[in-house]
Amino acid sequence: MSKVLSAAVLVLGFAGPTRAANPGQYEQHAREVTEHIQKAFFDPQTGVYFRSATERRPDYVWLQSVMFSNLVAAARADPATYGPLLQKYFKALDAYWDPKVKIPGYEAAPTRGNGNDKYYDDNEWLVITFLEAYETDRDPSYLTRADETLKFVLSGWDEESGGGIWWHQLHKDGTKNACANGPAAVGCLRLAKFRAGDAGALVDRARRIVAWTVDALQAEDGLFDDRKVVATGEVKRGKLTYNSALMLRAFLGLYRTTGKPEYLDQAQRIGKAADWFLDEKTGVYRDAVRYAHFMVEADLELYRTTKEEYLMQRAKRNVDAFYDRWKAKPPADLISNAAIGRVLWLMAETETDAGRAFWQRADQVRESRPEAGTPRAESDRGTGRQLP
Repeated sequence: MSKVLSAAVLVLGFAGPTRAANPGQYEQHAREVTEHIQKAFFDPQTGVYFRSATERRPDYVWLQSVMFSNLVAAARADPATYGPLLQKYFKALDAYWDPKVKIPGYEAAPTRGNGNDKYYDDNEWLVITFLEAYETDRDPSYLTRADETLKFVLSGWDEESGGGIWWHQLHKDGTKNACANGPAAVGCLRLAKFRAGDAGALVDRARRIVAWTVDALQAEDGLFDDRKVVATGEVKRGKLTYNSALMLRAFLGLYRTTGKPEYLDQAQRIGKAADWFLDEKTGVYRDAVRYAHFMVEADLELYRTTKEEYLMQRAKRNVDAFYDRWKAKPPADLISNAAIGRVLWLMAETETDAGRAFWQRADQVRESRPEAGTPRAESDRGTGRQLP
């Protein structure tokens, strides 16, 4: 057997359960999972989602954020069905919003205000998904809240340990984490698209956040360790898919913004290194789906930029495996279901002209001039506000 043929056999064997193309399959599966979530986890009294099949209380806000991202993607595919659910959910999340403090933000759990249990990463996930919601239906309330929430996020930066954003507002655990810095940079770069007057400052802030995270937490293989203890300088080892995934996306955002090839090189380096997360037998990410789905999303974003086929095949293999496991036995917790629904919707968009067009627009560095008759919020103009 030739070396070329041997390599091809190995690749095909590793690909495992990836299915042949079946148009419409991913959307059908995404609807199935999302409808299950609505039946099993939605609380009509509060408008948010229960934590699990047995814990019938509102889930923490970062877990709600994953469900919000699932509904955002669903609303693009079927605005008549999921658009109203998304709008009601956005309002229901005000139960977590704390407007009574100096810099408002989302508390981990529903609050009466004046709270001090805000996690910077919780708020960052919401910034990113609110901006995607704004891209989806142009409701200016999403953009306004993303802007307000990012202000809280950036207040978490200080110069201890050379910079970086803390994990928790009261410095719980005394750490600055990859999960509190990568998504902050992504949020800055995504918001810069809609804030012409602040774009330069937001991009510069993203660049500083990325530089600190690389210096503090990037391992030799290009992936990212979990967190740094500020008091001692100790780096807590342990790599999770979502840490490297958001840094990959941050590098892509900087590449699109600056055109500097070194940022794309870094993104591609992380993409290749992410094979480390794969199970050797199945080719599926070893992490729990609550973390691994972020790497699938990063695979798809990098694929949109580079068109490297291994990224699409890796994403498909993982999403197919996530769904097969779900079909056999749906998880008992909200976030696992929401994460699976989210990546199914994203895979569905890779198969449609509308889905591909949406992400082409979303990946643009600057917003195109709106068409005649498209409403434009007053808050969508550059404000020149000072960043913290």
